[in-house]
Amino acid sequence: MFSPILLTLLFSSLLAVSGCSNTQRIQDQQLDNITVEQTVTFSSDSERALAGAEARYETATEAELNFYAPLRMAQADDALALAREAEIKGLPSDSIIASAKVIDLLVIAEQNKQKVNTILLPLLQQKQVLEQLNSPRVLPIEFRDRLENIKSLINKIEEGADSISATEIELTMVGLKNLELNTLLEIHWQPAKNTITKAKNENADSNAPKSFTSAETLVEQTKKYIRANYADRALVAEKGLAALRASQHALYVARDAEQLLTLNNKSAEEAVLRLESLLAQIGATLKAEDVRHMALQDQATALAQSAETHASRLIAPLQKRISVLEKQLKESSQTIEISEFPISSEQ
Repeated sequence: MFSPILLTLLFSSLLAVSGCSNTQRIQDQQLDNITVEQTVTFSSDSERALAGAEARYETATEAELNFYAPLRMAQADDALALAREAEIKGLPSDSIIASAKVIDLLVIAEQNKQKVNTILLPLLQQKQVLEQLNSPRVLPIEFRDRLENIKSLINKIEEGADSISATEIELTMVGLKNLELNTLLEIHWQPAKNTITKAKNENADSNAPKSFTSAETLVEQTKKYIRANYADRALVAEKGLAALRASQHALYVARDAEQLLTLNNKSAEEAVLRLESLLAQIGATLKAEDVRHMALQDQATALAQSAETHASRLIAPLQKRISVLEKQLKESSQTIEISEFPISSEQ
């Protein structure tokens, strides 16, 4: 059994911490006292002490204590390395002391995590929102910068701060909120912006001016909408998709229009026949009559009417079945009401 004095001396020589604040030195002194007590519990079983330290360290890593208490986790990492080295060298006393240090550092790290979760709760919740939006992958540099702001506040807490000023929390939150907005713009608006830019680079503003102007206007309106309503995720996605589809429409209309501008008599006929062939494929799918003897516009109208008739034939049986089910449901409800309130007859 080690004497407390000897343990304290050994411990101090192995793991001294310098350059800390008064609060930090007080915490380290308390840690030294706790570790002495913890060391005695292991007796002379250095293998059990090391195994316990390694298990606690693994649990702490899974609990993300490297984020919530980076200083203590770094110290625990160093202490664990010392414990392993001492065990290999056949120095059980040193190994037990270092293992005890690991465990107590991890206890303090867990306490710091609880403190951080209390003081910085709004920021941590916003961080979770960003992670759910996939900000770390969508805007990795900006996310890393905002994360460093949170880590700076965590370091202050770990160094002994009992609270963080409302101003610091508010400024950090502003950065996180801006990142949320920028992430949504990157996901739901940037694809439309990229497409309309590509359309302009391909002369859509001159080859398809009507489609291009409409799409360009919608893209700018969508950006303003997302900025004003980014909390409404469903509508943001809907608006972004509409802007993207409009931009794609302008791009492809411009490409097709550019091809039409270069047509001569022969190629014009080939273009009409290709379009007619596409309409014929649709007609075959609908099992409609061959309408290629008509003008293209009339062919499209005839196929639309055929599709509507086809849909009506499919829907009619379903509507009839629904009516039957509604009638049965109504009759069942009436039967239940009667059974719940039976009419009694007097004898």
